[in-house]
Amino acid sequence: MKKILLLLLFSLSLFAEKLEVTADKFIAADADKKVSFIGNAHISQGSTTIDANNIIVYFADDNSTKSYKATGGVKFRIKKKKANYQGTCKSITYIPKKGTYVLSGSVRVKDKVNKRDISGEKIYINAKTGGFSIEGAKSKQAKLVFDMK
Repeated sequence: MKKILLLLLFSLSLFAEKLEVTADKFIAADADKKVSFIGNAHISQGSTTIDANNIIVYFADDNSTKSYKATGGVKFRIKKKKANYQGTCKSITYIPKKGTYVLSGSVRVKDKVNKRDISGEKIYINAKTGGFSIEGAKSKQAKLVFDMK
């Protein structure tokens, strides 16, 4: 348990901005290379925040942060140099090496930079470029609403 906690703290300290995760409790699983934050989980890194029922941080074989996933009642604000998105979804996964967020399940997003409303079953956001792509579900198409100038 101590080993995975030290690993988590070391790995998270490698980011330019500190990553802070809080929750009602956490469980470290050394063999699985993951730490689970359970109940009222909150993650913040700079101006980006995610609130969810649970957050799991996954580690790669070299002990770097591979990804993290938030599930259950997810509310988020992704704010980077070229992106400012706020919204809700059922789950969100962040892959640091790619700078990509994958939002899944009844996704609703407000693009604060370009003043657009985005919805779909799955949305990919590239935090480095501010770009995104949307996938709809079989029963409901993806949707983008924006003002014409």
